Amino acid sequence: MRWLMHGNLSAAAGEALRRHGHKASSLTDIGLSPDALPADIFDAARKGQLEIITADAAIAQAPFESPVRFKGTLVQLNVDAGELEQDDAIDRLFDRYKRLSPGRLYTVTGSRVKVRQLPGTQR
Repeated sequence: MRWLMHGNLSAAAGEALRRHGHKASSLTDIGLSPDALPADIFDAARKGQLEIITADAAIAQAPFESPVRFKGTLVQLNVDAGELEQDDAIDRLFDRYKRLSPGRLYTVTGSRVKVRQLPGTQR
């Protein structure tokens, strides 16, 4: 999978994605600024055929709270410092789910991985 990394993600998070055979890009790699609007981020991800991984709760909630629609895979790393490192959270995500499904929000917390259907992606 090809991932767009958004928010306060560590370099180790990008390395973890690559270790699992994925490609990681930053907002600047695709021509967006770190303060880009959610609609612009989702549109750029759609056009670039990128999935999104973020540590920003606002981006993870945008499809539920606004007209923004995203049919790809969205992962929110919701881990606090000292609770679990971001790269460990990514390892746990891919250990639990060998293949992630489009149209889903995967939220990785300190103790579990939650999966939620994104709006507008029902089959």
